[in-house]
Amino acid sequence: MAVKVKQRLIHYLVTRKEEGGFTLVELIVVVMIIGILSSIAIPSFMSAGDKAKQQEAAVLISSYMKGVQAYYTSNSTPPITGKDLSEFVSVVGCPSNDPIACKTTPVVGPSTTRFWNSPSGLYEIALGQKQGGITYMTAKPAGGYASTGYAVLGCFNQQTGNVKVNLLPNKGVEIPEAEC
Repeated sequence: MAVKVKQRLIHYLVTRKEEGGFTLVELIVVVMIIGILSSIAIPSFMSAGDKAKQQEAAVLISSYMKGVQAYYTSNSTPPITGKDLSEFVSVVGCPSNDPIACKTTPVVGPSTTRFWNSPSGLYEIALGQKQGGITYMTAKPAGGYASTGYAVLGCFNQQTGNVKVNLLPNKGVEIPEAEC
């Protein structure tokens, strides 16, 4: 019996030595698969960051459009400046369109013009009117983010009282106010 155990142990050690690691071909295949998967995943992750920044602008525009709606209901005329909106919603922004400067610069109060920057400095907010009783707001990516960011368009129809917010799907394009 001891001889059989000894033979099995020797057989195990001999066959164990013959079993090597992975072959070079197997390693190359694994590296290629990892490369292909990462080339697919990395652009998706990069786009996810830009989409998250777009959500900041969407929340701002949605809030501002509700302020436009309330202002119109109260005054029977659309707001012209950020200061008009400030009666119904908090309108604040950064004096710069540089996100790094906006982290250290104090936030400013409502704008007395139709244009102001978002609190993060990533977007320029604009308030405007179109014929047919449409008030619109745009959030365009600004500064160094202008060519890579996603824009947002908000619309208020004075005749129907409806508010609509559109997250635009393309980077760095002009905002089509016709979508209102």
